[in-house]
Amino acid sequence: MKKVLVYFIIGFSLLSCKGQNKEFNEYISNFQEFKLPFLIDRRDSINRFYAREVFQSIPLNYIKQFVCKDSINCDYDPSKYSYAYRYKFKINSNFIITFVSKAKEKGKTCYDFDLGETLLIVYSKDGKIIDAKSIAKDNDCWLSSIWVTDDSIKVQQIKISDPSKINDQEIDCEIETKIYQISDDGYINLIRTDPIKKGVLVFDEKIDDFILKK
Repeated sequence: MKKVLVYFIIGFSLLSCKGQNKEFNEYISNFQEFKLPFLIDRRDSINRFYAREVFQSIPLNYIKQFVCKDSINCDYDPSKYSYAYRYKFKINSNFIITFVSKAKEKGKTCYDFDLGETLLIVYSKDGKIIDAKSIAKDNDCWLSSIWVTDDSIKVQQIKISDPSKINDQEIDCEIETKIYQISDDGYINLIRTDPIKKGVLVFDEKIDDFILKK
């Protein structure tokens, strides 16, 4: 009787894993794969995102299984946030790494209204979330660029210093640069944070967005 019970448990586990793998394969197939190195920047003429591109929404059941994790304070309430597929890439053959878009419309200030976040999520090959972090923000008061290579992920985050100046031709800002690496066990490590710098944003009509003044 004990042997039968053991076989039943093993068989059930294998079927469950197979089902989960099938769902994960379906989920991950919706991401666009890119080769390294790669730049993600809404101001770049080739890579314009957020307001300039409509992403495919992730269904609620997949959000619960493959996106939400306490480390990113994940909330899958569709009245607050929406999630969308973006990109996947490989640095290590043992992991699948994705960028997921997290968006919310409501907010009390310029810094959290109509906010788009970029989530970096590392999965095992069978779909388990190993680690996840929100690494970039974009809206009227935030601008980001993400440079991905085979050994690091560099994020430049720009913050508008004074939201009341948002309609000016030149806007003071703060610039922070962070560099992340994916460890051999799949965890996202922040390996460097540069001191915050002051800068000025100017509007560029050619790309219909702000760029840093040289």
